[in-house]
Amino acid sequence: MKGYGQFCAVARALDVVGERWTLLIVREMLAGPVKFGDIRRGIPRIPPATLASRLRTLRAAGLVAVSDRRYELTDAGLALAPIVRELARWAMTTESAALSEDDLDTTALTWDMQRRVDVDALPERAVVLALEFTDRPPRDRYFWLHLSKTKVDLCREDTGAPVDLWLAASTAEVTRWWLGDLTWSQLQQHPGVTVHGDRALQRQMNRWFLRYAFARGALAQTSA
Repeated sequence: MKGYGQFCAVARALDVVGERWTLLIVREMLAGPVKFGDIRRGIPRIPPATLASRLRTLRAAGLVAVSDRRYELTDAGLALAPIVRELARWAMTTESAALSEDDLDTTALTWDMQRRVDVDALPERAVVLALEFTDRPPRDRYFWLHLSKTKVDLCREDTGAPVDLWLAASTAEVTRWWLGDLTWSQLQQHPGVTVHGDRALQRQMNRWFLRYAFARGALAQTSA
C-alpha cells in the first residue's frame, strides 16, 4: 500500500512530499519557472527517470503546473516555501546535518552561483570569472561565469574569452563562503586560496553575488 495510511496531517503531507528528492525539486522552483534540465543542473545526482516521476506526482497533487515546457509551483506548491526554509534553518543550526565531504558538489554549487548573481551590482562591461576547484578532477574542476547586466552564463568549457578574474580554492572553502560561514575576506586569507586578475574587479566581486538563499543571515532576516 502506497502511503502511510494514517489520518495524521503530517503523515498525509509526507504521502505527497516525503519521497526522496521531492522537496529539493520544490526548492528548485521556488525562484520561478524552470525547465527539466534546469532542475537537473540544480540537483545533478537525481536520475532523469526519478525526476520525471516526482514531477508527475507533484502535478497530480496540484503542487506543480507546466506551461511551455517550464515547471512552476502553484499556490499550493508555493505554500511549501516556509517548510523548506525551516528545514534549511534546522540544518544550519544543528550538528545532526553538518556539512560533509559527500555534500560538496561543484556542479550544484556553480549552478546556484549563476542564478544568484545581482546583475545590478555588475560592472557596465561584461566580465568573465574563472573558477578552479583545486581539489577536484579535471571534469569537475573548471567553470567559467560570463557575467553582464543583460545575461549570465555558466560554462563548463573554456570559450576562449579573456578571463578577467580567476578564483582558485578548494570546494569546501568556496562552499563555506557561499553558505555564509566565511566572509569574502576570510576566504581570500585561507591557505591555498588565490584570486588573480583585475584588482578593481577583485574588490567588487563579493558584491556581485547574493549568495545562498538560505544563508544564516537570510534566515535571520526571515525570522525577525
